[in-house]
Amino acid sequence: MPRGELDEIQTWFQAAVVRPSLPPSRRGASSEAAEVHVLHSRTLTAQERVEIYADMHVARLVNVLAEDYPAVRAVAGHDDFDVLARGYLADHPPRSFTLSVLGRHLPEWIASNAILPRRELLTDLARLELAMTRVFDAPRESVLAPADIAALPPSTWADPRPRLISALELLEFEHRANAIVRAVRQGEDLPPLDPARTRVLVWRKDDVVWRQDLDPVAFAALHALWERASLADAIAAAEKEHGGDPAELEPRVAQWMSDWSQDGLFSSIE
Repeated sequence: MPRGELDEIQTWFQAAVVRPSLPPSRRGASSEAAEVHVLHSRTLTAQERVEIYADMHVARLVNVLAEDYPAVRAVAGHDDFDVLARGYLADHPPRSFTLSVLGRHLPEWIASNAILPRRELLTDLARLELAMTRVFDAPRESVLAPADIAALPPSTWADPRPRLISALELLEFEHRANAIVRAVRQGEDLPPLDPARTRVLVWRKDDVVWRQDLDPVAFAALHALWERASLADAIAAAEKEHGGDPAELEPRVAQWMSDWSQDGLFSSIE
C-alpha cells in the first residue's frame, strides 16, 4: 500500500474514532462512510465495527479521569461518575497527547454544574485531587535540609524570608476533603460528608505526594510564607488568626519551622 494512501486511511480512522466524543461544534462534516475503508463481518456492519473503537476511546478517557479522581468517583457513585465524566469530556475533549492534563478543568466544571448532586463536596474533592496531580508534576528543585538551615549565617536571621518549594499547595475546603480522599485511597469507610471547614497542605517530598490537615493558625502562617511574606509577617498573620496572647505562639512557631524543614518545604531562606 502506498504511503500516501496509508496516511489517508489513518487520518480517516482517527477522525471516525474521535469524532463521536467531540462536542457538536467541533465534529465538522461527517467523514467518509465506514464501508469505504472497512469490511463488514458476519454479524456487524462496517460502521458498527468502527463504533466499537469509538466507544473504547471514550471509555479509556473516562478511566483516566477515574484514576485521577478516585474520591470524586467514590462519592458520586460509579454510574453517576460515568455520566459526569462523559459530560465533562463533551465540554473539554482532550487537546493534548498528555493524558495527565485531561482532567485539569474538572473542579470548575463540577462547580458550574448546578444540577449535580453534592456539587460543593465533589468540587472540594476534585480540587484536592487535582492539586495532588499538579504537585507531583511540579518542577524539581533543591530543598533546604535542617542541617542546611542550621548552617546559614547569622545575618540571615535578622529578617528571614523563607521561600517554599514550588511542589506545594495550600487549600481551604468546606468539607473534610483530605479525610475523604485518605479513606478512599486506603479502602476505609468514608468519614461524615456534611460540611466542615478544613485547611490542607499538599506537597511533594522524595517523589511522594503528602497531605496534611492544618489548624487555622498554622495555615495562616504558612499561607503568608506561600505568598512570599517574611517570617515576621507570617508570625503576625498567625497572631491575628490566633487572637490570644502572642507569647503562646512562640513555641508553636519554633515547632512549625522545625517540622516544615524536616518535611522539605523550604527551598531557600533569603
